[in-house]
Amino acid sequence: MNSQDIISLFKEMNFRATPQRIAVYAYLYENRTHPDVLDIYANVKKQHPGFSKTTVYNALNALIEKGLIIPVTAGGDCVHYDANVETHGHFYCDVCGKIYDFKTELPAAQGLEGFSVNRKNVYYSGICPCCKNK
Repeated sequence: MNSQDIISLFKEMNFRATPQRIAVYAYLYENRTHPDVLDIYANVKKQHPGFSKTTVYNALNALIEKGLIIPVTAGGDCVHYDANVETHGHFYCDVCGKIYDFKTELPAAQGLEGFSVNRKNVYYSGICPCCKNK
């Protein structure tokens, strides 16, 4: 997705298209590896040396608030980010630390009548095939 596509998407969602938000979203959209904030910061800083970590955090929070990205907390203390906002699960490898997406059909939850659900998360952890075969 190029910058013009991102700007159009943001306009459709009535979301201000700042250079910071565009750069962070573009990186996440193109890098579906579930990077953490330090990875995102290091990579967007290459093209935008004036960006600070605070700038990246602010862009991430705005993108989350607008529903354009999701935070992924599978596998530890570090928050990772995902531009795939469709309902899906995450598998965290306890050995290599990678996070993998998988498709899932979530049944309707019982016992939440009257609740307003904003997000559904499914996390698994274990050992990925690459690490298992080493």
